[in-house]
Amino acid sequence: MFKKFWLDTIFGLLFILAIGGIVSQVFAFKVFDVFDPIGDAFADMESTDIVFSQLREDPVAEEDIIMVNVGTLNRQGIADLINIINAAEPRVIGVDLFFYNQKKDTLGDLALQYAFSQVENLVLVSKLLEPNEENSFDSLATSHPMFNQYAETAFANFITGAADQEDIKVCRTFAPKEMVNGEIEYSLAVKLVQYMDSVKAQKFLDRNKDVEVINYRGNIFDYGATEAPITYFALDWYQIFDGQFAPELIKDKCVLFCFMGAELGDRIALEDKYFTPLNAKYAGKAHADMFGGVVHANAMSMILAEDYINEMDDYLEYLLAIVILYLNIIVFVFIYKVMPKWYDGLTKLIQLIEAFALFTLGLVVFNVYNYQIDNTWMILGVLIAGDALEVYFGVFKNLFTKEGRKELTQINKL
Repeated sequence: MFKKFWLDTIFGLLFILAIGGIVSQVFAFKVFDVFDPIGDAFADMESTDIVFSQLREDPVAEEDIIMVNVGTLNRQGIADLINIINAAEPRVIGVDLFFYNQKKDTLGDLALQYAFSQVENLVLVSKLLEPNEENSFDSLATSHPMFNQYAETAFANFITGAADQEDIKVCRTFAPKEMVNGEIEYSLAVKLVQYMDSVKAQKFLDRNKDVEVINYRGNIFDYGATEAPITYFALDWYQIFDGQFAPELIKDKCVLFCFMGAELGDRIALEDKYFTPLNAKYAGKAHADMFGGVVHANAMSMILAEDYINEMDDYLEYLLAIVILYLNIIVFVFIYKVMPKWYDGLTKLIQLIEAFALFTLGLVVFNVYNYQIDNTWMILGVLIAGDALEVYFGVFKNLFTKEGRKELTQINKL
């Protein structure tokens, strides 16, 4: 009897894993997507979004990064902005804008070229193009050489999973560096931090991770357009022209020029705007909440504060999921054999309590220790174990007994 008990737990585990594998393959082909409007609403959500948007206390303001909104200024206007800011002696100026071609406005181009030539430490963005099978890229798009000659470049690409501009762009992670034609190209955040604190930048790179989760801190003051904490000081283009800032605010800081709407608080502009975990509506998101420049700033803050997010390895998550599933199977098989009348009620109660506990534990660990555990498979295993075991005992196991097959082929009178 004792041996039979353990054989049932082992075969039950193998049966559930086999069923899980088949179901995961069916869903991999998105067969049921058309029937799943609720799933679509939660498709871009992760449980850790709740920590970012609801549980964490507002962080202190970031003092080393100043955001500048260029609005819809032409190149002459941007040149004037850079000249004013550069006179205040920032440590480094980053420009999250592309100037691919020369304009008919020659004077504007020459003004921008001259402004760039006067900046001691200048970083212009690049764009990674043509990914290849070697996990690197074949080409890099940059601004026109007349502008690019005075700057280092760093890529602005984010990892969003969006196939095109019409898709929802959810940004949780970024790549610290990529290989382009055999040479290293750093992300904008890493490159700017190298100027601010090369030791911290190298410490971050020494983690040697292909992808890093961004430990979001907050947003800019945007006049109520979002509900995220206000962490980054932002100057609008007209404020700089009007002299509405103190030069000592800029000295030795990183100043990042980027587009953040026609003016700060613009709720219509969608260009270079992303959904982030700070979005107040973490399920069924309606409005993008953060401009790309501010996403770069959040990645920079994480590196400067050495406040990284660590993740559990996939293989360990799968192993834990199988261990938890097997422990549940042991308990459920015991209940099935010893207290069969209590099976449905007890297993459902245990499943609900355990799934809630695992979900809550994941949030607590992430919130307290900045350690992310993808417990999706653990929770799924808990939730299907009870019913799957009933199928194992009631259908699968009976197929291998003479009595079970006989009952299946005979129709008794009512």
